[in-house]
Amino acid sequence: MKQYLLKLMAGIAVLSLLFGIIPASVVQGASAPVQYNSPIEYQRATGKKIAKYNEAPKLTELVKSGQLPSVEKRLPKDPIVIVPVEEVGQYGGKARALGGIDSYGDAEAFVGWEGILRVTPDNKIIPNIAKSWKFTDSGKTLYIYLREGIKWSDGVPFTADDIMFWWEDVTLNNELTPVKPEWWTVKGKLMRMEKVNDYTIKMMFDSPYAVAVMHLAHSYGTEGRFYLPKHYLKKYHPKYTPMEDIMEVAKKEGFNSWVKLFQKHGDFYSGCGGKVDVGAPTLRPFRVAKRGLDFLSAERNPYYWKVDTAGNQLPYIDEVFVTTVSNPEVANMKIISGEIDIAQQNTSMDNYTLYMENSDNGGYRVLLWQSQLGSDVCYQVNLTYQEDPVIREIFRDLRFRKALSLAINRDEINQFLYHGMGVPRQTTVVPYSPYYEESFAKAYIEYNPKEANRLLDEMGLKRGPDGYRLRPDGKRLELVLEFSEGETPKRRTTEIVHRYWDAIGIKIVVKEEAGSLVETRILANQIQIGLWHGDRCAFLFPVVPYYWVPIRFKGECSWCPAWAQWYTSGGKAGEEPPKEIKRLLTLYERMQEVMSEKERIRLGKEILKSNAENLWTIGTVGLVPHPVIAKNNLRNVPEKGYWGWDLMRINAYHPEQFFFKQK
Repeated sequence: MKQYLLKLMAGIAVLSLLFGIIPASVVQGASAPVQYNSPIEYQRATGKKIAKYNEAPKLTELVKSGQLPSVEKRLPKDPIVIVPVEEVGQYGGKARALGGIDSYGDAEAFVGWEGILRVTPDNKIIPNIAKSWKFTDSGKTLYIYLREGIKWSDGVPFTADDIMFWWEDVTLNNELTPVKPEWWTVKGKLMRMEKVNDYTIKMMFDSPYAVAVMHLAHSYGTEGRFYLPKHYLKKYHPKYTPMEDIMEVAKKEGFNSWVKLFQKHGDFYSGCGGKVDVGAPTLRPFRVAKRGLDFLSAERNPYYWKVDTAGNQLPYIDEVFVTTVSNPEVANMKIISGEIDIAQQNTSMDNYTLYMENSDNGGYRVLLWQSQLGSDVCYQVNLTYQEDPVIREIFRDLRFRKALSLAINRDEINQFLYHGMGVPRQTTVVPYSPYYEESFAKAYIEYNPKEANRLLDEMGLKRGPDGYRLRPDGKRLELVLEFSEGETPKRRTTEIVHRYWDAIGIKIVVKEEAGSLVETRILANQIQIGLWHGDRCAFLFPVVPYYWVPIRFKGECSWCPAWAQWYTSGGKAGEEPPKEIKRLLTLYERMQEVMSEKERIRLGKEILKSNAENLWTIGTVGLVPHPVIAKNNLRNVPEKGYWGWDLMRINAYHPEQFFFKQK
């Protein structure tokens, strides 16, 4: 251990010299384009009137040849007005990114997500496809007022029918959707939905459901998850097309059921819409145009429904070209050689030196955005582990979890992996969240191996002849930590943490496995210790507090799979949780329904306080910089920003206003 620490500190010293030009912390804050709900609203706020609408030169040619109607006829009654980050952009250019033939990957930064509502970088919910919304009946009924005149990319009007098709013909169809969406299920009862008119829908719940607008502003309000192009997909649905006709197509495409055929053509969500058919209609700024064995390309949506302050129809960029790359080394070579225009999903501080050393030759800039992860690596001892009752009781002893936390030298991890630019902390919400308290982040994060050893001694876990702790039954306490690598430096963090725990006599066997295997073992309740990154620590915390309340029976959450299974199954499976966990579940359910933001914050803080006191999960370092690579001539990309799934990565910064500045 001492030799390792000496090497570690030497490495830190070298990195300190290498990164001496880096500021001690990333400047926080997020510049973002301003959005106005209509040209009239923009005029009232600024005194400036949009006199006419303009379009890309390529579209003008199509209008002249009669292939497209004029831009005024393509835009909705009240298009959204975007104030660009830097300046009104210029039309043209092909944006290059890395991804897959069925996934936009990094090109998601150009294509974006279009939800019924949207979230801003400061966690506010604002209009998008819907121009407004209104709760009635004490929060049990939600009216959504759609923006009139939006059209799909093929020119067909978007109306409430596209939402009702998704709901009545897809979600309520038991063949297509045997398991109903939990986010539209409140206290065990699925919501009801009605069409009021072509531009109004009514969502009805048996109990108040205040957070419904949060779902509509995030992924559950987007294409494929709340609306679908009825005119395009009804040819694959037996309600609208004879089954014999559908099955004839299905057999030609190698399917033995209409369901599989529909699922193939109806997946408008996966890969940020990258899986759809070539030419399939979309509300995004780009539509899939071509697909090959190693590429995907998308072209401008001629009916896109947002403009800039000069009346220019967005997007500015003509085309998005995605190259399929599965090898990380090849991906990095393309980044540093300047072959791509943006990289953001799989970039990390591990490669910061590489990015910076090649930025001049590659013609790009490295923007350090603020990660929204509460902890880059979040360790989770399984409190419901059943295969060994002795280990289970050790895990449930708070002293053991405290010892594991106190044995971690977070400052050292921060210096070694993040060049001192992260923040040692437990897994909790980010500081600008209204749910944040400093005590939640700092609970048991001091490096105190002496106290950790004392707690283990107090538990009766004596050291054996080899220095490792013994269980109460006299056997060596040997634990298995299983994880899959990805998104954050899980492997490198665990290599360090493993040694910290080894130093206090905890024998850990580390197994890196495929993600699918890890999830299978978590759901079977076979994992002793797992890990993930502590996401959903900003905007999403009130609706999906996975790491503090057992509401999710999925692979990210290994700290209590049996309790989560009990909750998600309505008590039909899993294990009934203890009193404190039931209290957390009650707090969570109450958070979903209260209309008072002040009361919701109070309830959320109670949940986070429980984690600070009980260490349901153990955090390491969070709030680290996230490198966003952008070509020098790609403009309107904010110099500073927040990066994470809470904002759907770059989506909150209106990628439709990115453009290539011409010399």
